Amino acid sequence: MKKTTSVILCAVLMFLLAACNGGSFKRTKSGLMYKIISDEKNPVVKKGQIMKLEFTQKIRDSILPGSSESGPAYVMIDSAGPADYNPTEVFGLLRKGDSVVIVLEADTLIKRNPGGLPPFIKAKDKIYFMMRATNVFNTEEEANKDRDVAMQEFMKKQLVLSEEQKKKDIATLQSYAKSKNATVQSAPKGTLVEVVSAGDGPAVDSGMFVTVAYHGTNMEGVVFDSSKDPKFASPPYTFQIGSSPPGAIEGWDDGLRLFKKGGKGRLLVPSSLGYGKQGSPPRIKPNENLIFDVEVLDVSATRPAPPEPQPGPPPGQR
Repeated sequence: MKKTTSVILCAVLMFLLAACNGGSFKRTKSGLMYKIISDEKNPVVKKGQIMKLEFTQKIRDSILPGSSESGPAYVMIDSAGPADYNPTEVFGLLRKGDSVVIVLEADTLIKRNPGGLPPFIKAKDKIYFMMRATNVFNTEEEANKDRDVAMQEFMKKQLVLSEEQKKKDIATLQSYAKSKNATVQSAPKGTLVEVVSAGDGPAVDSGMFVTVAYHGTNMEGVVFDSSKDPKFASPPYTFQIGSSPPGAIEGWDDGLRLFKKGGKGRLLVPSSLGYGKQGSPPRIKPNENLIFDVEVLDVSATRPAPPEPQPGPPPGQR
């Protein structure tokens, strides 16, 4: 369903973009371009109602995160609408079942808010928002009830998609290991582990604090973080196994359990046990599998006093 919704929204977006070249878009008072497709069977939304929106976004050839990644949006309608070059200007014109494309022009945004745009948006760019009003509610109670159901369905879909991605990732990593003539075993959650030396000290287990020297690359061998490479100035990393919130990516928590203090090896981490579909820009792409050469320097029941404070977030985010 997630993929179907995205395909439909993108197809309608492409259709409307073609129409844009024919000059069929209108403009709001602030100059915002928009195009509505409507059968006009339902009444226009009223002030105080709450509209449920499925949406996607596009800039150049890139589809940006939308409701397929975050779930539908629920917006309160203000019939006046802010005349400030904002998509909410158009919301009060919609009906249940309508689709709309809204176009934000980067040059206008730059004039209104110099220096306020993310670096990937350039002058002359156009940001396209494709939205579909799937429902309209009269009260917050009705909207909240629908939101709860929608979020439960969304989470179920995300779990299914995550498992599908994990299976794909594991197959890719198994092929990678075979190409490297590496003998790997699977940790409980799916991390592939090449044990060079298991170690002979205390075992890595839930509740234990583990200190790890590491060297992280993608499958092409590009280094994104390392405590062994002086160019990164990253110290060995200490975290507690099984802690909540987790102290490291799930692939570390999973794979390091196959070692004891002194152990050395390699973790082949599926993207779903790493940084997932969001990645860790700019070094780690969305849905990117990761390779870590690791050495377990210490395993302790209590957090060791580090020689100096650990700067920054967990490995891969520095």
